[in-house]
Amino acid sequence: MREPEQSVAPERPDISIVIPAWGAYAGPMLREALESLRSQEVRAHVIVVDNASETPVQAADADEVLRSSARLTVGAARNLGLARVETPYVLFWDADDLMLPGTLRHLRARIEAEPHLVAVTASILEGDPPVPHRWPRPWAARLARRPRAFAVCNSVWGIYPTTGSTIMRAAVVREAGGFGSGHGGDDWVLGVSLAFRGRVAFGPAPGRLYRQHAGSLLRQNSSTRHLIRRAAAVRTRLREDSGVPRWVRPLLPGIAAGQLLAVLGLNPLVRARRAFATWTGEGNRPTRQRD
Repeated sequence: MREPEQSVAPERPDISIVIPAWGAYAGPMLREALESLRSQEVRAHVIVVDNASETPVQAADADEVLRSSARLTVGAARNLGLARVETPYVLFWDADDLMLPGTLRHLRARIEAEPHLVAVTASILEGDPPVPHRWPRPWAARLARRPRAFAVCNSVWGIYPTTGSTIMRAAVVREAGGFGSGHGGDDWVLGVSLAFRGRVAFGPAPGRLYRQHAGSLLRQNSSTRHLIRRAAAVRTRLREDSGVPRWVRPLLPGIAAGQLLAVLGLNPLVRARRAFATWTGEGNRPTRQRD
């Protein structure tokens, strides 16, 4: 007599992906983003945070949709999703970006192989045809070999992303206090806490296709006033985070001065250079991806 076939339960994912969405972020771009996550070779538990969108977010490709009763800042919406994460690894995705093939497999393999890492980030592409995004800079990967110097420099100016194609240890993210509470800069606040808790690694392969739309938060929160406010939030985290070494506290006046110099001096120069590159067409030329 033939034995009855036993069903095999699917392997439980060890990665969660949290995506806040509302308004313009909850339309076709979100569906495309979810499709790119589902096409990965590695399965993930996808949590969409409906940030009190006027029309409830429809996300058939998500494992769960968590609706906030009131509109939150993007950082608070990410933290709401973080509270539902039960896996050892987590990524926070933007609803208007695409994940490139093979990204989850590459990121998970790297962070599993190196227990001292708190985060592994892949490079970014943008545009059509896609070209390497200007950030993170190649020198940041070299600086990451010196964790203390990397953490201090990241406190002055954000040099690696904590959203997008960056995998992180969920327990460390929670221990660090999660994202800041602001609309913009919340990811920098988390990045500062993580960098003082362990090493950050950079992978050469691109993992994210960066896209913007007319209502993008970046477009709305990039003024000098917003940048100064973000820098102040970073200093608050440095003072209050028990995981930040005590030797950092005496450096806070120097960090504040460096932040101000970056906002008022470096940032305008970078924007002017970017505008000139766009005007001359140089900004649309593919550049060589470093290994």
